[in-house]
Amino acid sequence: MKVISLANQKGGCGKSTIVINLAINLALQKKRVVMFDTDPQKSSYESLQVREDSLFNVVALYSDIYQNLENYEPYYDYALIDTPPHDTEVVTVSVVCSDLVIIPVQDSPLDIRSTKVTVDLINRAKVLNPDLKSYFLLSRIQPQTILAKELAEILESKYEMPILNTQISNRVAYKYSLIYGKGVCEMFNNDAAATEINDLSNEILNILQLDI
Repeated sequence: MKVISLANQKGGCGKSTIVINLAINLALQKKRVVMFDTDPQKSSYESLQVREDSLFNVVALYSDIYQNLENYEPYYDYALIDTPPHDTEVVTVSVVCSDLVIIPVQDSPLDIRSTKVTVDLINRAKVLNPDLKSYFLLSRIQPQTILAKELAEILESKYEMPILNTQISNRVAYKYSLIYGKGVCEMFNNDAAATEINDLSNEILNILQLDI
């Protein structure tokens, strides 16, 4: 089982939206998926309770993350973890247990500066888990702007961490689909948002495939 964590200790970067859409997209590809919502606000967990199917398993979990991952491992291909913005212990354990950590960052100088705390945490985690991969993901951006391009270059040079090629834009489709506990790939299959999530899933699968 491959473990993917979405982490950024600054809130408002789109973690929950991304992890929900990733879980749904992977499940639609017939992957066995379990998603852990480790944020006490339970945004991801509660958003998915309105679904009338069991496309994948979603669990609200605030402790014993390592033990639960071990228990679920025989039954799933992928575990996705939506981490809280401030609980350092939960984020640390999630990151250490992961194969891949994705850090969503908005294209704002303030967001880039505040990402340092999460980057430092991941670098410490790599001492315990040397095989851990980590990438930035530009999230909630205005697509095809010079600002997004310039800030991406600053982000990569400042922290010496790669950026995923896929970018997640600030689109109404993401908000609308979550009203129904759905992903954009279910409700807007030919929409630009669905293309972004498909591209993101494929990019992640390619990264993890390198570990096999």
